[in-house]
Amino acid sequence: GVAASRRRPGGAPLTRSPRVLDALTARGLDAILVFGGGTIPGPDSITLQAQGVAGLFTPGSTMVSISEWLEHALDAREHAA
Repeated sequence: GVAASRRRPGGAPLTRSPRVLDALTARGLDAILVFGGGTIPGPDSITLQAQGVAGLFTPGSTMVSISEWLEHALDAREHAA
């Protein structure tokens, strides 16, 4: 898994996420499901998903909802393969 944390305003996810995705692809690991969460403005969320971030969760998202999303996302990938 991959985890990154940044508590600085100013679009850090917009610069960090593409670097993570590019590094995974360069290592042949582009099948890894990348998702994240935090306070992400709507336009940034759209950009991140277009860049390949599979899911984004805002403050208040429950572990149950995130776990359910992850289960469905992984099942969908498995059935698509």
